[in-house]
Order: sequence, then structure tokens, then C-alpha cells
Amino acid sequence: MSGILYDASRIKVCQAFYEICAYAELDRVWADELWKDIMLQPQIYEELVYYIEHHTFLNKVKVCGYSMCDLYVWQMSRYNLIRDTGKNSKTCNKEKMAMQAFRTLIDFIADPEKGRKRFESGQGMDRL
Repeated sequence: MSGILYDASRIKVCQAFYEICAYAELDRVWADELWKDIMLQPQIYEELVYYIEHHTFLNKVKVCGYSMCDLYVWQMSRYNLIRDTGKNSKTCNKEKMAMQAFRTLIDFIADPEKGRKRFESGQGMDRL
């Protein structure tokens, strides 16, 4: 059959995504749910592709003024607070923080008001 084009880019992105999740030691069910949600939102998929290719964030998607970088830094702050380190150590899995930032962005889009309140409410020990 002539004229049929096959684009394998989504398969490659999917493979890279699951490799990151495996490296980050994220549960397969959690990763599957995140992948499904990313596939439903083209702008988040674009952010993921950019992250895979550049290992940084595109920051094109903003919710209530917050971008992927903001959510990534927020994830780092939560990690540091939970670990009581004050800074991200060598043991901090930054890939895990990035994937959790994607989850947070998707949740933020689904319910911006709840996301904004969660993001802006502070992170005292009583909130963990």
C-alpha cells in the first residue's frame, strides 16, 4: 500500500516515559494512570516530549500562573521537608520529582482552585 505513513514517535515517547518511571521507582499502575492522563491532554504531552528531549521543562502550560518549573520546585520543597534535609541531596530522585510534577499539573488543570489552594497553603509538617 503506497501513501501510508507510520509515525512511531508516540511509541518512542511512551518507551522513554516508562524508562523514566522505572528509573524513578514509580509504581507501574501509577505510571499507567499518568500516561493515560498525559495522552488525553496534547499540551501536557508536548511538555513531556520536551522534557524527554531536553531534560528541562518547556513551561508552555500554565495554570493559575504556575508552570511545570514551579510545580517541580514545589515537589522538591515537599521532598526536602519530608526528609528534613533543607536541600535536595544526592539521594533525591529528580526524575521522580519531575513525574510527580506532571501529575500535579494534570490535577491542577482538572481542579484549578483546589490545586492553587494546595500549592499556596504552605507545607508545614501538619500538612503531610
